[in-house]
Amino acid sequence: MRKSFYIFFSCLLTSIFWSNSLRAQFVEFSPLPNNTVKKQKNLSTKYRIQSLLPIPFWDDFSNGLDTQIWENEGASYSETIGIETPSLGAILFNGVDENGTPYSRAIRDQGEADFLTSGTFDFSALPNSEKETVYLSFFWQGGGKAELPDENDKLVLQFLNSDNLWISIWEQKGGSELDPTVFKQEMIQVTEEFQHSGFRFRFFNQGRQSGPFDSWLLDYVFLGKNRSEGSTSYLDRSLTKPNYFRIGEFGAYPFELWAHSTPVNLSRISNQFLNLQDRFRAMEYTITMRDTLSESVYAVNLNTPFNPVPNILERRDFESRIFEDIPEGNTETTLEITTFLTSGDKYYYELNGLDTVFYESVDFRINDTVKTYFPLKDFFAYDNGSADYAAGINQKSGYLAVKYTTQDPIYLKGISINFTNPLQANQAIDILVWNDLDEEPIFRREDLIPVKDSPEDFIYYPLEENIQVTGDFYIGFAQFTDDFIHVGLDKTTNKGDKIFYNVVGAWAQNEEVEGSLMIRPHVSLTAPYEESSLPGENLRIFPNPVESVLNVIGTYQNLRVFDSFGREIFPEREERPNGEIINFIGHKPGIYVINLIGKDGPDSIRVLVR
Repeated sequence: MRKSFYIFFSCLLTSIFWSNSLRAQFVEFSPLPNNTVKKQKNLSTKYRIQSLLPIPFWDDFSNGLDTQIWENEGASYSETIGIETPSLGAILFNGVDENGTPYSRAIRDQGEADFLTSGTFDFSALPNSEKETVYLSFFWQGGGKAELPDENDKLVLQFLNSDNLWISIWEQKGGSELDPTVFKQEMIQVTEEFQHSGFRFRFFNQGRQSGPFDSWLLDYVFLGKNRSEGSTSYLDRSLTKPNYFRIGEFGAYPFELWAHSTPVNLSRISNQFLNLQDRFRAMEYTITMRDTLSESVYAVNLNTPFNPVPNILERRDFESRIFEDIPEGNTETTLEITTFLTSGDKYYYELNGLDTVFYESVDFRINDTVKTYFPLKDFFAYDNGSADYAAGINQKSGYLAVKYTTQDPIYLKGISINFTNPLQANQAIDILVWNDLDEEPIFRREDLIPVKDSPEDFIYYPLEENIQVTGDFYIGFAQFTDDFIHVGLDKTTNKGDKIFYNVVGAWAQNEEVEGSLMIRPHVSLTAPYEESSLPGENLRIFPNPVESVLNVIGTYQNLRVFDSFGREIFPEREERPNGEIINFIGHKPGIYVINLIGKDGPDSIRVLVR
């Protein structure tokens, strides 16, 4: 079957619009806001508590958006939307605020949207000899992995003058001629009219206000003196990506399987550097892996030189050696993966005659280290834990599933899903497990999407019965609404071929949306729920807890069922050759007692009915 497929950039409050215009689709939605707060060591406490920021000023957003040096109105932080960034992380401008809410409900509304405003700088004491040397530089990109700005959209830079008025200094218009893969640097002179005691600058975007459309990215902002239009290089080497590491094809792996079952191949650890200096530079890199629980450290690469030597303004992907071990541990943990450049980077400095003046406010070593985390817990995951986009279907009674494969027989303990739309809390869904999508599910339970404490939280749904799988299996849900239910989509790794959906009565494999859908199976090698048995008897009662029916297997007589108040109840019972099935469907959840007489006399077993 050839399926029609569309990709839309949408937002939380316009999902109804799209669902009315398109039926039965698997749809990708635009990037989600990320409000990571920067924790920089180069800006000491004295800078944070003073009203003035130091000169020179530099922020490459490599650890997030620092709300103590920036005033933010709607802009968000992203490590994945930018393409070929100057360093890890960039600031994203579009038509939604920091909570993902559009500025307007009207689809065609245009206007100002996100603002990012600097703190205050004092240029009033600047010597005349330096007044023409003050420049602000920054890198920008139109679109990146998000939507390219239209020709009527723009990114604007404004300066605050001494009359406390914002003056537009620079703007960049959108349009199809922009290359969404390139960051371009701008050098803007801060002229004498702005060199007062309360100077500030700000960026904002202007475009559609009805959703995360018309996206711009900002990175590597530098304000200082003794510069010129040609000051476009920096004595800086940076890492530009999160560390990439996999066990098999997974971004998270069950510790129990790693420790006790068939070994799985470890990928190399990879990253990318950029030499921002207009000179070649010899460098080395170190990669370590640390068990965050036991604190044991495994050195993957140690002071490995780059060969050939990094060239002028060179960007290069690199990876670790092949390795087969990880830090030894005896319980579930998280692995901290650290990549570090030995680059010779240091504080920014200026030559003043025979003296060298270092500025601690600009520490180019900050972007030489990247830490990422790999869970060795109780679940598989294709994703890296952070939702860049969202995806979903818009069909009542439609199904969405993710395929997993295991070489070892395992038990499913539960399923976790990152539902990203807070407006969809309390909607009913069916949690489902399949051995084969062409057959009936082996597990089904109606549940709700609860309210989440944090946008990044996964919702965990325990399965509450022993379900064993091996080889291929599928987990997911069915929905009871024609609105899109938003599920997190991680763009770090493309596992789109693992996504399946059923919106017209037949299953289709995703072929267009790229990324990893954030639906995870939680597993164990042993049965998570005990089967009740009587000592000395060849008698088993399972499952416990009970979802619908209770199996009683073995030889016994005079079986009776009582509720938690001691009242005998009479559920439907069906005899089997080796026992019987007791049907608890329609009975209230709670504790029930099974009284029976075995070959050694009477006994009682308590069971929990969900």
